[in-house]
Amino acid sequence: MRGFFAFVRRFGIPFGLLALSVAIAGATLARYAAPVSPPSTTTVAPSPEPIPTPTPTPSPTPEPPSLSARSVLVVDLTTDRILLERASRTPLPPASTLKLLTALTAVEILSSEEIVTVQPEDTVDPVRESAMGLDVGDTITVHDLLLGLLLPSGNDAARALARSAGERLAGLPDRPPRERFLVAMQEKARELGLSETVVLTPDGDDVPGQTTSARDLLQLARATLDHPELAALVALRTAQVRVGGPKARVLELRNTNELLGQHGVIGIKTGTTPEAGQCLVAAWRTSDGRTFVAIVLGSQDRYGDMRAIIDWVARTTGSTPVP
Repeated sequence: MRGFFAFVRRFGIPFGLLALSVAIAGATLARYAAPVSPPSTTTVAPSPEPIPTPTPTPSPTPEPPSLSARSVLVVDLTTDRILLERASRTPLPPASTLKLLTALTAVEILSSEEIVTVQPEDTVDPVRESAMGLDVGDTITVHDLLLGLLLPSGNDAARALARSAGERLAGLPDRPPRERFLVAMQEKARELGLSETVVLTPDGDDVPGQTTSARDLLQLARATLDHPELAALVALRTAQVRVGGPKARVLELRNTNELLGQHGVIGIKTGTTPEAGQCLVAAWRTSDGRTFVAIVLGSQDRYGDMRAIIDWVARTTGSTPVP
């Protein structure tokens, strides 16, 4: 027993201090080992991905209209883009669409203010042929003959112009003036690149072998619209011309193109014969400043065909005709 107390006296205080140190250390560990709440943070929701604007499904290109014409050509003159084409290079009878070539040839030979005296070979039977109403001995300016040629599509005007211009041509002196003019018309056709156009009359009447094509008429339309005087004439719905001579009078002329003043149409030439059927070369302007030309040859309903074409072009291109 004395040894135990001696041990306690010797080692009690150090063991007490050691025990106290252990207790303090344990309390400290317990304090820092306790779970600590994480600091509060603000949760930021991610920004949603932007929703792309849906691209509208493009409308299908409208089907070309059903047309009665044998040959069709539709062109945007502003871009030289062909929109519709059917048998456009096929040689066909031209009817009075050929008078565009007659006019373009005549204006290079005669001046507008020249006076022409109508001869017997210039006149036609107005019951059987289209005419502006000329009689033998009438005096009339070249400008007014051009009106008679392009508005009522007068065959008498075509013959008077061909004869008068042919008299000015020096070549082929052994041939009649009208034949000399026909040679000049054919040369003009070659100059314009009209590969399917064969000229045998100045009026486009049915003659075996006389032909043109929609492609050739496109070139004639371009040349006509590029000629300021002729472009102004083909756009007229009506005109008055003064005729001198023994039967001085004023002739009222009406354009055979029924579409003028509608659908933005600004010309340019009709034609009808038994062999050619109904033909029409039409030009129209649109509200976005473009010009279109369409040609129908051998049609059974040229105006119905052309209205359908103009409507189809508007739906296809978005270019609406000028009101």
